[in-house]
Amino acid sequence: MQIVHNQLSYFNSVLGGSISSFQGDRILQYDNEKGNGRIQTVSLGSGISYTEYDMDLKEDFNFDLKLDENRSLYFIYCLEGSFRFSQGKENNKVEALQTVVIGGSNETINIKLREATKSNLSIIKVTQDGESLSKNANNELYEQLFTAFLNEDGEAHIGTFNLKIKEQLLQIRAITQVGLVRKLLIEGIVNFTLALEILHCKQDIENSGQVSTMLTKKELLRIEEAVNAIKRKPEFPYTVTDLSKEYGLSPTKLQEGFKVMEGTTVTNFIRNERLVLAEELIQTSDMNISEIVYSIGFTSRSYFSKIFRNKFKCTPKAYLMNIRNVSLSA
Repeated sequence: MQIVHNQLSYFNSVLGGSISSFQGDRILQYDNEKGNGRIQTVSLGSGISYTEYDMDLKEDFNFDLKLDENRSLYFIYCLEGSFRFSQGKENNKVEALQTVVIGGSNETINIKLREATKSNLSIIKVTQDGESLSKNANNELYEQLFTAFLNEDGEAHIGTFNLKIKEQLLQIRAITQVGLVRKLLIEGIVNFTLALEILHCKQDIENSGQVSTMLTKKELLRIEEAVNAIKRKPEFPYTVTDLSKEYGLSPTKLQEGFKVMEGTTVTNFIRNERLVLAEELIQTSDMNISEIVYSIGFTSRSYFSKIFRNKFKCTPKAYLMNIRNVSLSA
């Protein structure tokens, strides 16, 4: 992790700004003639480091990533904008919603960010340091990572567009907890993200790396808009046909996108979001169960009770009574 912290000091000397500390992390913030932005290094240990780059540049900016003497991997995910990277004779472009995975040892990777561009990257570094990884419960995950991505020819792996990985990385940025809880949450999300990278790599291989067999970046972004719209207003009477027209996607691609992003169908996603809203209303409002049922878009109380019991392992009435009893005893 010291190498990552040293790199932040280098960025400070080039970009200006100031470095602060929070919960063991270091944060560089700058706002000057070179642009404005924020770079945060998150301390995880056990051979893992995580860094967030959120930069609005007024001039081109290049920086190097070092591959250690021990075998190491960089997972560089582009949340917004694009960048170019070079390693040896390789020089490639990575767009938003893509990951490039680069591995090896004793090499340098150069990252090029363009001026007048919003650059938003998340970088996970995994180092196969025997001493640190031997203490880690996720040894099997890391072995799979090196097996999947550390090629003998040393070529980088550029993944096809994946919005699910973006969702996971944004969860890290939304964490408000502090101390040990925060660190454990970040470690959990980072490990889950790495597992997603393995699955996505296998999917790319099965599809021979052809983007045409998968959803495009624009289509994934439309799916993201649909998901967010449903989350904001789950009680609205959505239909697959209406959503397809609204977001310019065929019903098949709409369903495929929801399965990629949320692991379920459109109908099941809407139903689950309504149940989440129902739980919130039970906890925070004075409405009775019937009022809640109709306010969240259901027309049958018996159907609502059935799916609520399947999700929360008790009836809505029992859940409501338990909440009220807890409130009275508090």
